[in-house]
Amino acid sequence: MIRILDSLCIQFYPKLRLLRWAWYGPMSLSRFQLAFGELMIYSLQQGANRWLIDSASLPPIGPDEQAWFSDLWLPCAEHLGLRHLALVLPGDVHNQLIIESAISDGQRYVKANIQFFSDTLSALDWLTGSPKLMHDMELEWDAAQAFWDQSGSQVIY
Repeated sequence: MIRILDSLCIQFYPKLRLLRWAWYGPMSLSRFQLAFGELMIYSLQQGANRWLIDSASLPPIGPDEQAWFSDLWLPCAEHLGLRHLALVLPGDVHNQLIIESAISDGQRYVKANIQFFSDTLSALDWLTGSPKLMHDMELEWDAAQAFWDQSGSQVIY
């Protein structure tokens, strides 16, 4: 488990090349750009081809973040080689519309099988196909979150 800028929490399971991430903390354009740049680098380095995006805790995405993501980040995402993308939708309607628009725009760059979920366990089940692995990954995730919550701001990456 790693954390980028206290903004992005990442879990990677090498055997399935599965990368899970969720956003924590406040949003700013510079934080957004740096975190997503590091996310792309990490994913490429690890050869991740399955992503679980948990956007439930994502703060409101502003027009600057949306434009940068659509115009600059998404075209580069073509090089990620994603095959499966599980997206846990946010409860916030504003972010849900932005994310759905980004997914629609991104389909010309990312040729992954995309599925939408209302919770992370269903998304993990779809990506892993293994209740045990799903359970183990969730335990690791929860333990890391508890550690970071208890120890304060811990930037691992």
